[in-house]
Amino acid sequence: MKDTYQKQTILVVDDEKELAALVSLHMKMAGFEVLTAANGEKALELSREEKPDLIILDLMLPKIDGWQVCEQLRQDAVTKDIPVIMLTARTQIEDKLKGFEAGADDYVTKPFSPRELVARVKRVLARAEAEPALAKRFIKGKTEINLDDFKVRISGKEVGLTKKESAILKALVARKGELLTHEQILDSVWGEDIVEHGNIDVHIRHLREKIEADPDNPEIIKTIKGEGYKLEL
Repeated sequence: MKDTYQKQTILVVDDEKELAALVSLHMKMAGFEVLTAANGEKALELSREEKPDLIILDLMLPKIDGWQVCEQLRQDAVTKDIPVIMLTARTQIEDKLKGFEAGADDYVTKPFSPRELVARVKRVLARAEAEPALAKRFIKGKTEINLDDFKVRISGKEVGLTKKESAILKALVARKGELLTHEQILDSVWGEDIVEHGNIDVHIRHLREKIEADPDNPEIIKTIKGEGYKLEL
């Protein structure tokens, strides 16, 4: 952790100059020091040299895209623990899943509210400082979901999930705290296969039986009646 009087540093990575300037301005107004990089190679170089406290990372970058940058950050002992917030116009669930699997801590889509982005930055930094070892885990009661391998453990014991259950859980994690409709689950998990909504409900019920303390009164996977489901962790 930095000295009390030393400002935390944010590395803003985006090849759109105007957007990078906008994000940088709001980060400075929030009291952060700011570094910028316009491509993936420069981002990796600055990350190793300057060791920023957090990286705001665009996905569509020249030379090396944001997913590759994030993966390389996680593979480097010097940068593996730097929190990363992906900032992108790509809104598909699959893109979010890919971002989390690459090692992102949060995912913000364009267009975005600068105030919300600042709030997300502060939240991720606070979480990383308060419990650095848990930054890649979601925990609710005795249930733990590890984002590195998407394995679920109850009281430390691993729970076996089917491929469909794991895929549904990944989709829900990508939209944590948000409604995921039946159609979005179908697109993400089943693709072009024809599946009835009832099949989703069956898989959700089985998933709850494995990860919920009380499947009849779920606290993790909430039902939004007539619309879909929401993950609350």
